Amino acid sequence: MKKLSILLILVSISFNLFAQFKLSGKIQHYTGNAELKINIPVVYGFDEANSIKIPVKKDGSFSIDLPVKNQKFADLIFQQTFHLILLDAGKSLKVELSETDKSFALKNGTALAENSLLQKVNIEEYPFFLKDDYPYGKQSPAELNNNLIKPYYAARDRKITLVNQSPISPKTEKLIIGEIKSAVYNNLYELVLFGGPDQQKMINLVISAFDQADPNPTIMPAGPQYYLFAHCYLWYKQTRASIKVKSQNIKPGQLMPDYNITVAEFNALSGKYGQLYINWLTASRFLPNAVVEQLGYKIINSAVKGGNKDLINELVKSYKRKFPNSQRLAAINKQLAGIKK
Repeated sequence: MKKLSILLILVSISFNLFAQFKLSGKIQHYTGNAELKINIPVVYGFDEANSIKIPVKKDGSFSIDLPVKNQKFADLIFQQTFHLILLDAGKSLKVELSETDKSFALKNGTALAENSLLQKVNIEEYPFFLKDDYPYGKQSPAELNNNLIKPYYAARDRKITLVNQSPISPKTEKLIIGEIKSAVYNNLYELVLFGGPDQQKMINLVISAFDQADPNPTIMPAGPQYYLFAHCYLWYKQTRASIKVKSQNIKPGQLMPDYNITVAEFNALSGKYGQLYINWLTASRFLPNAVVEQLGYKIINSAVKGGNKDLINELVKSYKRKFPNSQRLAAINKQLAGIKK
C-alpha cells in the first residue's frame, strides 16, 4: 500500500512537471524600470487579469515555469510591446530582449522550431488594406476583389506553404494554419467598422468573403485567432439573416432565415437581453458545440462585466442546460458568487 502511494505521488509529480512550459532568457541593458509579463488568453482577447508577472534578476535574466496542459498562444509583454509565442506542455524556449532598442530574439529550446515559424508567418501582421490611405471609394466591387481580396489570399497561401514546409508536428501545423486562415477573416471584418459612404460596399465585400468561410476549427483546442473569427462569424450570420428579411420582405410572424424562430421572437429577444444574448443564440445555432462551449464562456464573462443580471441569469441557465458537465462551470459559478456579494 505504501509503495502504491509513493508511486501515485511520483506519477503526480511527473505529470505536473510535464504540464509546464519553461520560458527563460535575458533582457539586455536591463534597468528594472519596466515589468516583464506574459498574458495567456482564456479564450481570446487581452485581459490584464490573465497576465503573469515574470520575476527578473538584476542582471536581466529570468526563468519561469508556466502551467499549460495544451498548446497555448501567449503574448510576452515588455515595454508595452507584445511578442507572440506558442507554449506547449513539456517544452521550453529561451529568448533575448533589449531594453534599449526593444528587439526580441529567439535563442534556443525545444519549442524553437514552431516559434521561429511564428515569426516568419507573422500571424498578426497588419494588412495593407487597413492603412488610412487605401483607396476604397475609387474602386468597384470587382476591382476590390482583384486588388484587395486576391492579393491578400495569395499572401495567406504563401504563409500556409511555409508552414507545410517547416519541420514541426502535424498537430502544430494544423493549429498555426488555422490561426493564419482565421486572422485573414478577422482583418477583413475590420473593414465593416469603417464608416462613411463606402461602408455598405465594404459590408457586401466582407459578407462575400465570409460566404466561403468554414466555421469549423482546423484543430481543437483552437487558438485565439480562431475564436475571434468565430465571434466575427456571428456578425456574418446575423447580418446575412437581416439582409434576407429586408430583401424578401419577411413579416414579423414569419421565420427568421436560418434561426427557426420568428422575426418577432428574434427582435423580442434582442430587445430584452441585447446583443450578447443574440451572439449566444447565433453561436448555439451555427457553430460546433466544442466551440460554443468556449465562446459561450467568453460571452458570459462579457455579460458579467456589463452587470445586467437578467442577461447573466438567462445566459448561465442556457449554458448549463447545454453543457451540464463543462469544465468552465466552476469558474462561472465563482463569477456568479462574486456578483451576489
